Amino acid sequence: MSCIKPALIRKYIDKAASAKETETVVNHLAACRECTARFNDLQRQAKRVKNAMNILPGDDIAVPAFIAPLRISKRPAPRRRNRYIIRIVAASVLICLVMAVMFTPKTPAQQQIVVVHTADREINANQTVTKQQLVINIIDANRQVTTYPLK
Repeated sequence: MSCIKPALIRKYIDKAASAKETETVVNHLAACRECTARFNDLQRQAKRVKNAMNILPGDDIAVPAFIAPLRISKRPAPRRRNRYIIRIVAASVLICLVMAVMFTPKTPAQQQIVVVHTADREINANQTVTKQQLVINIIDANRQVTTYPLK
């Protein structure tokens, strides 16, 4: 049988244990000498703490009055000079962006090579691939098709 944890014994001493936990502690203490000794030590400590708390002064402790400050400090408002600087910086950034967009050089459309595999011709399955006629179609930027048959 494994021993119960000291936390469960403290819970039992403080009368905070559930019915199942209370039953477990009582049954275990009846069978285990080590846990019974631990229980007795913890119970003595709990009694000493309770007695020490009774020695403490009661509720008649005087609490000093709290004096609130008369003036509430506010965060100082930003100076006008700072506002002008922020506006000037924002306007400068906006002008730079507009100029960058306006004066970027226009590049011509780049040519793209697209490889499309199509079988728009009849293929003779009795011939080998090397004997089939191959055709390359090139489509330029104006969408004109140039056909190049390969032999």
